[in-house]
Amino acid sequence: MARVRAARLDPAVRRGLIVDAAERLLVEHDPLLLTFDQVATEAGVSRSLVHAYLGDRRGLIDAVQVRIVGRLDRWVGHGFDREAPLGGRVRALVAATCSFVDAEREAWSVLTTTGGLDHPSTHALRQRWVGVLVAEGADALGAQVAVAALLQGTAGWMARGVDPADLDDRLVCLVLPGEEPEHRT
Repeated sequence: MARVRAARLDPAVRRGLIVDAAERLLVEHDPLLLTFDQVATEAGVSRSLVHAYLGDRRGLIDAVQVRIVGRLDRWVGHGFDREAPLGGRVRALVAATCSFVDAEREAWSVLTTTGGLDHPSTHALRQRWVGVLVAEGADALGAQVAVAALLQGTAGWMARGVDPADLDDRLVCLVLPGEEPEHRT
């Protein structure tokens, strides 16, 4: 009797399933203690396939970080697409980043606990966002400081109940020297 084989998946789909499994597991496991056997079991593949698609532990974590950073960039990109003036772009950046961190708390936690804020994809993201702000007339150093502060501080600010409107007022002041914060009532 001939053995029935499962349908082959496109390599990109298979890799995506493995990265999805790794991200789910990293929510609850220390990145240094997560095993390829656990990822393989979660993804429904062999351990050798995990190695074939992602290489070593660094490759696995890199793939997860790149995926999360890509999602964050898409959230912010939608806001940038809707807002034209500089102040509106800063507000869109703050709103999208805060919304992402709130909606994807587990992913944000994985990104920060695995060193993802220092990943090359995050550096590229920062440069892109700063470029968008500078193209609209922002002070270059102020834009760099604002974007770095936002990425480093958002989760903590949100946990303390800081209003995103207060954040964007302050960040607008950084990118537009001389700009006074709006006083909200």
